[in-house]
Amino acid sequence: MRKIVFESPLKAVIKQAEKPKCGSGQVLVKMKRIGVCGTDIQVFAGKNRYMEFPIVPFHEGIAAVEETGEGVCDIEPGSLVTIRPILSCNTCYSCKRGRKNACMNFNSLGVQSDGLGAEYFVISREYVYPLDREADLDKVIFIEPFAVGVHAAYQGEVQGKKVLVVGGGTIGNFTAQACMLAGAEKTAVCDISQDKVTMAKRSGIPLCVNTSELTLEQASQKCFGGFPDVIIDCAAVPSVFSGILELAGKTTTIVIVGNYSVLVETDIAKIQRNELTVKGCITYREEDFIRAKELIEKGRVYLDGFISRRYCFSQVQEMMEQALENKGINMKTIMDFEEE
Repeated sequence: MRKIVFESPLKAVIKQAEKPKCGSGQVLVKMKRIGVCGTDIQVFAGKNRYMEFPIVPFHEGIAAVEETGEGVCDIEPGSLVTIRPILSCNTCYSCKRGRKNACMNFNSLGVQSDGLGAEYFVISREYVYPLDREADLDKVIFIEPFAVGVHAAYQGEVQGKKVLVVGGGTIGNFTAQACMLAGAEKTAVCDISQDKVTMAKRSGIPLCVNTSELTLEQASQKCFGGFPDVIIDCAAVPSVFSGILELAGKTTTIVIVGNYSVLVETDIAKIQRNELTVKGCITYREEDFIRAKELIEKGRVYLDGFISRRYCFSQVQEMMEQALENKGINMKTIMDFEEE
């Protein structure tokens, strides 16, 4: 089989490898499509602090079941599936407390271990979720990233609250949509890209602001007439986080979703004196993933126009260069395993 390897920063190659064997309790899948995430772009650029080269990339994927191992009786070869790519040890302190997404041995495919960028992949049955055989790949490819938004809304406890999502890319947009579906009183998105602000408006997000010439405080005043109850950081830009702290009022909750690639110097006194609640938000729980799958399958999530670029397997170097160069513009780049 063929597999993609990021050998070093900015270098993606295609190599030959043996097809993996399917063991007891496992499922062997044939990959059909992957979505390129901001984390994948960080990995490609060599700016993710939690990986080492060489690595087989990617964690957002749709596949067809090729074979099932001993003990797997509830899924058949040929089934279309999506994969939950956050693996947990099930034995550590966090896992035993039901916080498997914060596993002390955290393992994301494509970052801590080889990911879905291979024609065949074998994984434990517990991470495989059947889809309708006729499912629209342009829709179900978004289950994994939408789960991030569902978990962000959960962490922010947004029901009945005014929520500002900072950053209007795919994750920011999905987070805002998830907050609306979770019962937020008002939901706003801000971004310096007018294209992303426009996409947020198309998605039905009621309050959308271009902050290329506004501070976050001005944007919040425009949306809420004051500061929000919850601020969700999907931008992961140090200077923007400083603006978030400036905006936060007494007892505001800040949820950090964006994946920071550098250390951030911050004013702890603002957190202490304002009794802010600052929450980390890493990927999602299994129940968030299942909720995202259900919402997308029921057509509750706006997805039209989210795919910015399409590539095939052999174009991986070009694809990643484009994704890196246009990361501030693109919504979602996808790659199909079958050549056109």
